[in-house]
Parts: sequence; C-alpha cells; structure tokens
Amino acid sequence: LLLSIIQTGILQANKDLAVMESKPALPEKVTNITCTYFLNSTITCSWNPGNNIQNQQTEYSLIYYRNKFFSDTPVQNCFPKAIISSSESVTFPCGLSKTECTVRCGVFIFTAKYLISVRAENTMGKEDSEKYHLDTQHAVQLSTPVITKIIAAKNSLNLTWKGQDFFPFDVTCILRYKKVTAGQWIQVENIPMEKNEKEASFHIGGLEPFSNYSAAVSCIRKGNTIYWSEWSADVYGQTLEDRPSKAVDLWRSMEDPGFPGTIYLIWKPLSVSDANGIILGYKVNRRNQPWMNTTEAKISFPRSREACEVTVFAYNSAGDSPGVTLRIPAISKQGVLPVIPVVQAFPKNNQLWVEWKAPPSAVTGYVIDWCVGTEAVCDRDWQHVNTTTLTTYLTGNIEPLKRYNISVYPVYEQGAGTPILTEAYLKEGAPGKIHTPEVSDIKTTEATIKWKEIPKDQRNGFIVNYTIVFLNKEQHFKTVNSNVLECTLQSLLPSTQYRVYLKASTKAGSIKSSDVIFTTSLSTEAIASVTLPFIFMIFLLGVVCVVKKPVLKEQFWPPVPNPSKSSLGHWLDKYHPQNILEWTVLIPDDGSSVCDVHLSDSINSDHSYSSSEKQLLDSYIAELPLPYQPVPAIGEDIDQHSAKIQL
Repeated sequence: LLLSIIQTGILQANKDLAVMESKPALPEKVTNITCTYFLNSTITCSWNPGNNIQNQQTEYSLIYYRNKFFSDTPVQNCFPKAIISSSESVTFPCGLSKTECTVRCGVFIFTAKYLISVRAENTMGKEDSEKYHLDTQHAVQLSTPVITKIIAAKNSLNLTWKGQDFFPFDVTCILRYKKVTAGQWIQVENIPMEKNEKEASFHIGGLEPFSNYSAAVSCIRKGNTIYWSEWSADVYGQTLEDRPSKAVDLWRSMEDPGFPGTIYLIWKPLSVSDANGIILGYKVNRRNQPWMNTTEAKISFPRSREACEVTVFAYNSAGDSPGVTLRIPAISKQGVLPVIPVVQAFPKNNQLWVEWKAPPSAVTGYVIDWCVGTEAVCDRDWQHVNTTTLTTYLTGNIEPLKRYNISVYPVYEQGAGTPILTEAYLKEGAPGKIHTPEVSDIKTTEATIKWKEIPKDQRNGFIVNYTIVFLNKEQHFKTVNSNVLECTLQSLLPSTQYRVYLKASTKAGSIKSSDVIFTTSLSTEAIASVTLPFIFMIFLLGVVCVVKKPVLKEQFWPPVPNPSKSSLGHWLDKYHPQNILEWTVLIPDDGSSVCDVHLSDSINSDHSYSSSEKQLLDSYIAELPLPYQPVPAIGEDIDQHSAKIQL
C-alpha cells in the first residue's frame, strides 16, 4: 500500500511538472543588440533571443525612440503620428521567433541619433530590452558594390567598380583576388574612392599569363572599421597569352641500336603554367638539316654515323619557348664512353628508388629512363639528375604490380653514354596467370613435366621458383629455380595414377595451375607375369598338336579319294594317241573362211574295244575344247573321219 501511494505521488508530480513546463513563462530580455544604418533609409537590427528561442510563440518588435524634440508629420505611413518627445515611441512588428529585423522609413536620416529596443512578448507578458544607441554616421553600411569592367593583359588585370548608393562622404575599399585553382585570397587594402566619384578602379599586376583569376570588392565609410559592405559577386578574368617560359624536357630513344637505325626524339608537353597559352606545335632543328615542324611530342629520323645535335622549341600564338639541345654522340664514340659500374632499384617508403655509382670520368648529369610493361608496349618516362646526385626516386605515377625496366645513362659533353639496365617493382603480388603443365615421356617410374613461361606483364613480381606438386595416396612436391621450365619426376610407382599441378611463386604470393592426371607404365616383372603363362600355354598346345596329329587330322581333315588311283587313270595310261589334232583353214572361192578339223588317232587293228571302253572314250573326247564330229563307228578309221566347221 505504501509503495502504491509513493508511485501515485510520483506520477502526480510528473504530471504537475509537465503542466508547468507546458505553460509559457514570462519572456526574457533579449541581449547583444546591434543595429546598422543603410543610406536607403533602412535600419537592420539583430539580437540574442536567449531562452526565448525555446518558445516558438514569442513575438518580437522593434521599438524606435527619438531622443530629442521632433514634430515631423508621418512619412510613408512609418509613423501613425508625429513624435514630439523622447518618451514617445513607435513599434515595428517583426514576427515570431526572429533574431533579426529590418525597418525602412524615410525619417531615418544619415545625421541622426536614435534609441532602439527590442520587445519580446508572449501570452504571459512582455519584456523590453535595454535601449540601444544608434549613431547613423558611425553605423552606416554601404550597399554591395558592383564590378563593372575587367581589362586583361599578359601579366595583369584592371578592375573597375561602382557603388549603388549616393554617399556624401569619402569611402575606402578593399580588393581580394586569387588564381581560380588557388585556395587563399590575396587582399589589397585602402583603395580610395572619393565622395564625388561614381567609380573606382585598380590595376592588379604580377599575374601569370593565360591564367584564370577571380576577384571581389568590399567598401566602407572612410574612418570606419566595422560596418563593411557585403562582398561583391566574384568576377572572373583570364590574362592573355605569353611566349612559353620554359623549354621542353627532351630525351631520345633508339629502338634499333644497329646502323643505320632510327632515332626517336621524345619530349614532355609543357605544363599550363609554363606554356603560358595554347601550344600550337614544336619546331625541331638539326644541324645542317631543314627545320621540321610537328604537333606531336615526338619525332623520328634516320641515324647517321656522325655526331648529331638537335634543338627543339615549343611555340604558341605569342612566340617560341627557349630552345633545348640534345647531343647524340657518333657511333664510334658512344661505345668508348665510360659506363656506370653499379645500378640497383628497390621500393622504399612507397616509392621506387634507384641508386648507382659514379663512372670514372666526369659527367654533366644523369638521365633515369624507365619503361612500364613489356618492350613491345612501352610507356617510357625519364627524369634528369644533376652531377652530385647518385640516388633518386622515380617521379610520376608509379603503380604497384607493374614491372619497370630502368636504365641509368651517364651524360657527357659528347652526349649520353651506354646505359646500365635493371628491373624493379614498387610492390609485388602473386602472379596473375599460369599455364596448365604438360606431361610427356611417361615411363614406369618417371614422367617429365613441362610448362610455359609466364608473360612479364602477368607476373606481378619476380618469379622466385616453381613447385611441382604430385599426388597419388600421398602428396609429394619438387621445387626448381625460376629459369627452369621442365622437370622429370622420379621414383614413381608403376601402373599408378597421379594428379599433378604447378605453383609459381613470388615474394608476395603464389598461383596454382589446373590439375593434370597421368598413369605410369607397367613394370617388366608385371609384363613377364602376364605374358609367360600365355607363352607356356601356346607351347603346350603346340606339343599336343604334334603328338595328336593323326587324330586331329582325321577329325579336321578327313581323307579324300585320289583320282590317280581310279581305273580310268590306269586305262588312260594305256592310251597313246599317234596323231594330233589338226586345224586346216580353207579359203573358199566366195571368200568365206572354213576351218577343217581332223581328229585322227591310230588304233591298233588287232585291238578291239568293248562297249564300256567305247563309252568312256566318247565321254573323254566330248570334254575336249574344240568342236568335233561324232566318233566314227567301230572299225572305221578315226583319221578318215573329218568335220568341216565354217567360221
């Protein structure tokens, strides 16, 4: 019960507090009033509302008091009646939740002094601030000036501006300007503007040619230090072109070192600040040769055996840049110029550094030349270094995971000598690509693994080694140097399937190829264990065939009667013909051809034929290939029997 009473009391107290907080309190007096007078009869006042800002229903008013007798009639309805004593005032409503109020009325004049207060009012009451003393002569603020004209020259801008008010006093102005790309303004103070002058001007010198500048102006009554006008709108002007102030950065490249070969002159375009305008082209002068003109930052020409001296100028509409000369030594001299003994490149502090040792002879400087990517696609850059420098970092956009081919040239009076080359990465990574290896020469316990070299632009670093990983039931690996592109795996198990893949590694990581599966060959013992039983079976089968030949012959090749042992064969042995078959071709009178065939045989007169022998003889003769007449009757001579066949 006690706890319930306490909770009820707390709830009621919170409700009462909420009700009290919801009721508006008496407004506070505003503080920190400041007022400004404008020559167009306008007064602007601002103040600090204090805690009143929390109450959105607080209304503010600006109260004007005249501090001496004044009996003017109302002007433009600013005042409903004339103010005849300092105790009288006029209230100008400003609205809800305001911190600033502007009132315009014709009675506000430049030479007057005023008392002004700010009233805060809500449903609970009203509070007036302390009176603020306004002296318009010291609190006058000019309207924002307007820049009307800009005249440009190569190194200067001339600005003209005017005020928007008629002011019966002297004015001081301040001018600010800057290059558009700069971050900080440069100010010029105490620029006078006499009261009878409608405009003022100022000449800004020492500017860069062909550059964009912005400028603005602010003014104040002379002798005042607080009430500056608002800055004018920024205006922009561009200085005129001037001849380029700097020579181009010139270098050369000889892609083909043999004679005659080609010399490629290359140079860097001038920066905007050095070009002083739009570069229209380049002039190239070779000694004892016609001038050449180009719009590109390169040019080529055949190399000669003699020393060559080339000068390049950049030009715009205002004139030529200073010339830069490059000397290319004669072919016979370049090889004898001393070279740099040692060059090395390495990353340090997120930059690619190059160090070298000085050659034995005095030099006029060094050139660091580097090429991004492969030689076929070369993005060449360079920088010049003075004689006292033996270490520097590569300038420009040096990117990680890219291979830089770096050359250091010693430069002599005769020209640049033979360079020393090195390679480096700003930052290495794992290789980006690797080819699937190939398996060849598969034997019983050996197999050869071959692979292709990773292209330079896909290595992302220096290849440290290759690792061949091969697995059956267990995993094995073999590591070789980066210059090795094949490896023979030994001590493999016969007739075993292996899975193999390749890893290429740099200092920063590695990449794995796809798997390749192969199977080793059978061993000699395994082949013998399979073939010897088969050979033995064939041998045993041969022996059986020899021993059982009669049985097999009877089974597979049964006997066939021999015709030579027949009775007809014996009879034919006794038959001996005496005459031969004769063909006689007769030519009839009518031209037809008649072939007479005479079949003759001498038969012993004492031999007599039985009827069966006669039949056998007829059948034998019937099988002869030539046509013939029937056999004559018994007793008739065969040679007397003839048949005529007309062909």
